[in-house]
Amino acid sequence: MLKVTDEAKEMLNQSMKAHQCDCLRVFMKPGCCGMSLNFGLDTKKPEEQATAINGVPVIMDGQAQQETDGLTISVDEGKLVIDGGSCGCGSSGCC
Repeated sequence: MLKVTDEAKEMLNQSMKAHQCDCLRVFMKPGCCGMSLNFGLDTKKPEEQATAINGVPVIMDGQAQQETDGLTISVDEGKLVIDGGSCGCGSSGCC
């Protein structure tokens, strides 16, 4: 399951407030090497139910949920980073 550090939680919640958003959306998007995982601040639709991950409301579908297993959103040098992922694109250089 996706994890969010306390420092990342503070940064995400501040950013959501500043941009008038109410959730972090995690989704799959087609790219040069197939599907890639994407993160963005968003407003949830009335029919959506957010899952709180360390106090951060997160919306993601089943496919994105599988891809985030073992990932952690943290802060490094004042920037949000995703830790724990690996690129499976080989030597194509598209990652």
